[in-house]
Amino acid sequence: MLKQRRAVWVLIFTASLLGGCFGKKNTAPDVGASAEPDKVLYTKATDDLKHGRYEVGRLALQTLINTYPDSEYLAKAKLAIGDSYYKEGGTAGLKQSIVEYKDFITFFPFLDESSNAQFQVAMAHYRQMEKPDRDHAEAVQAEAEFQTFLEKYPNSPLRPQAEQHLRETQEVLAQGNFLVARFYFIRQSYKAAG
Repeated sequence: MLKQRRAVWVLIFTASLLGGCFGKKNTAPDVGASAEPDKVLYTKATDDLKHGRYEVGRLALQTLINTYPDSEYLAKAKLAIGDSYYKEGGTAGLKQSIVEYKDFITFFPFLDESSNAQFQVAMAHYRQMEKPDRDHAEAVQAEAEFQTFLEKYPNSPLRPQAEQHLRETQEVLAQGNFLVARFYFIRQSYKAAG
């Protein structure tokens, strides 16, 4: 009981601080006698994420994870953090989403959502892929993650998408290798071209 009260006050305090940061009037969540504080935190956080307030939403989700380690929303919160970084995009956001999704797979390997998390890891690398004549590091990672997805989750409804993205990734890698071989062939450096 004391732990729940403390969490409610942490939520209200955090909401008041963050509400002031964004120039909005603060309205504390309606925490009735029957409302579960972890549910309130999760609902508020998902609403923030839906409206593009990623930092605020992640803070609420992290508060939920740290305060309620036995919550039924723990797995959803962990996955939502990864999703928020993925949606936010950019190099830093995509790299952090990979870390969060891999954490989710480590902690919740038997949940159905772990296949989605593995697919998103592959997609984060896929989105960072360069053109064929540039660095292949992300393409190599994307290929490996799509193959891992296909091996671990052969019955996933995301399988057709994963196969298509894997083909596209392999085409980028093949075209890059062709361009390198062509470069050396034109310069008559046949050993390097082979």
